[in-house]
Amino acid sequence: MKFKKEEIILSVFVILASLGAYLYLFVFADRSIVFLYGHMGLKPFDDMTTGRYWMAGFIVSGFLTLLYLAICVFFMLVNKHVKINTGTVVIFVATLAVPGILSITMATGEPKMPFRIAVSSAFALVSGIAIGFSVVDDWMADFKSSLICLFSGLGLVPLLLLFRILELPQKGLVTRSVSVWATIFLIAGGFVWLAATFRLFRKSRPTPVLVLKNALATGYIGLPLVHYLFFTPENIPYITASDNFFADNLILRLCNWLALIAVVFLAEKTMRQKFAG
Repeated sequence: MKFKKEEIILSVFVILASLGAYLYLFVFADRSIVFLYGHMGLKPFDDMTTGRYWMAGFIVSGFLTLLYLAICVFFMLVNKHVKINTGTVVIFVATLAVPGILSITMATGEPKMPFRIAVSSAFALVSGIAIGFSVVDDWMADFKSSLICLFSGLGLVPLLLLFRILELPQKGLVTRSVSVWATIFLIAGGFVWLAATFRLFRKSRPTPVLVLKNALATGYIGLPLVHYLFFTPENIPYITASDNFFADNLILRLCNWLALIAVVFLAEKTMRQKFAG
């Protein structure tokens, strides 16, 4: 397989930037600040702290997505068209950066990460880069359509992030009836939002895949990065906890994603049939 020079240069840049970010977060930075050791009595490898370790992958991918966007905008402004297959970049990162990330997190700094936690953080990084870079490619290819996709996807973010309310009764935070009704409202609200946007933009209706991609990018990459940059106390730039964005239970996470997919495709199918012809 032959790779373009631009793809190799970008891959090297992303790999080095990823390793540099992990060196900073896990070796040189004060982990008691970055991962809030001692907050509410939390210690390394507690459930909430572990969630911060792998959320670091999404935050790093958010920074890299912004850098990639800046690079693409620069080339656009200088009228230089550079076609890059970002799938190639993701493959290079997965094969070359991940081993380095595992080495950094498992062999350096204190405390050293167990393999399971190190892999989950690296997986978050790679998946975040894959989604984020793909969204940037969409924006560069068709800004107007991408803006519609982003607008459509925004209405799904509450469903994506708040579906975890179903597990809150077990923690004594809300009643079971409240959690069930709130979930029904989230699903119905997501459907109504999409139906309305599909109706509004019926002449340039976004595809379900693009809507899903923008919802995932906003909820899992954009919001954690915004929190890290703008909503942490001064001099305490900590990584947010994963349970602010994901359900703790894996089965509930899968149900969340299935509900999200179902809402998008059902809304798209309903409006397509309504305005067929």
